[in-house]
Amino acid sequence: MTRNHKFRRLSLRGGLGALALLGSTIAWSRSTSHPVSPERQGASASESQSSAPTGYVVRTIEESATGAISGRILYNGGPVVPKRFKVTSDTAVCGTTKEVYPVTIEEGGIADAVVWIDDITSGKAFNFPSPLVDQKKCSFVPHILLMKGGGLKLGNTDLCLHNIHVTSYANREVNKAIPPGAATQEIPLARADRVTVRCDVHKWMSSYVVVAKNPYYVISGAGGKFRIEGVPAGHYHLKVWQESLGELDEEITVEPTKSTETSFTYRASGM
Repeated sequence: MTRNHKFRRLSLRGGLGALALLGSTIAWSRSTSHPVSPERQGASASESQSSAPTGYVVRTIEESATGAISGRILYNGGPVVPKRFKVTSDTAVCGTTKEVYPVTIEEGGIADAVVWIDDITSGKAFNFPSPLVDQKKCSFVPHILLMKGGGLKLGNTDLCLHNIHVTSYANREVNKAIPPGAATQEIPLARADRVTVRCDVHKWMSSYVVVAKNPYYVISGAGGKFRIEGVPAGHYHLKVWQESLGELDEEITVEPTKSTETSFTYRASGM
């Protein structure tokens, strides 16, 4: 056997041995790699759940563990002037002029403002009336509507053609005509949202539908008065929205069996 041939055999044996050693090292490394600790696995699951969006949960609450929030929505500002529209079509139904007020002031308070608890996640069941927006004398009735996510019914009591144009942030846009005598129609509003309803035929016609994310929403009445009942004791963010004046908010604490009093004041130089 030549010297060169013997050297090649030794080199081959050495290479095979190195490969075997490398394979053993890889196998050992895999078998002794550091697993994720049970504590870390639990933390990851918790983090995933906490970051995922959660819906409102209905639960039974003892009356002795709940309180109420009541108060007024006030206006401090100049005179509120209506916007006037001259009616050029369907005057037999609509009249010849229409006045639309940007804010409804009654007894120093703002009516038709929406007040709600923004960050409550569980509590009483939804109990809003079946949602229906009708068209009477060329106006939407009601002007402000609260509803749970679902179907909104649209009617037309007038003896003239109306157009329903629904625009929103979270739900699909809807644009359809409703002729006089047509059956009540229904559109889906599944997601929490603030929806604008207009009639493209009669430009002064508008209304707002608030699809509530929890049942703790109310509409202020005469004098701007409101009351939210059955609130689980706790600390919350209370908000109010008015279509022309925007939003205000404050933090509030509700105590068991007590009514927490508060008020919001909108300030404006005039409208």
